[in-house]
Amino acid sequence: TYFENQKKFVSLLSNEPRQQLVVRLSSSISNLKYYENSRWLDFDKSLKINNGVIPIQNLITESRLVVHSYDSTGMLETLSQNIPTLVFWQNNFDHLRKSVIPEYQMLVDVGIIHLSTKSVANKVNEIWDNVDGWWSQKNVQEAREKFCNIYAKNCENPTNTMVSHLVKN
Repeated sequence: TYFENQKKFVSLLSNEPRQQLVVRLSSSISNLKYYENSRWLDFDKSLKINNGVIPIQNLITESRLVVHSYDSTGMLETLSQNIPTLVFWQNNFDHLRKSVIPEYQMLVDVGIIHLSTKSVANKVNEIWDNVDGWWSQKNVQEAREKFCNIYAKNCENPTNTMVSHLVKN
């Protein structure tokens, strides 16, 4: 199901974003186990596939937009670094505690998180010609900052910050 959703996302992209797309595979054994590389190329031989060997930061630096297909630390990292990011998954908020849903919903409301492949593909197609214009909108940045202040805060000295939080509690 996961792979089918990924293919659906790619198939819904307009020509230009699809031509620019790089599919990043895991460098783990799962790539070999599930034949991800060959499955992607069977779907579309023109896709650019990255087998996860080069550092992810290199790909991110070269990208106009990063799209994560599951709730991950990758999402937290790109959001905290203020890198234009879209996220999508199919299971709504089923994997989340009820207490965190409002912050995730905030990201849905500004178009960062999407709960369907069609929605995220439409967003990519809509903003592709001006990703930075969309990303820099006040409501998008405010939602990103609020979310990151709770779940992905950057700080100068993380060890001291963590100790201060532990001592308070």
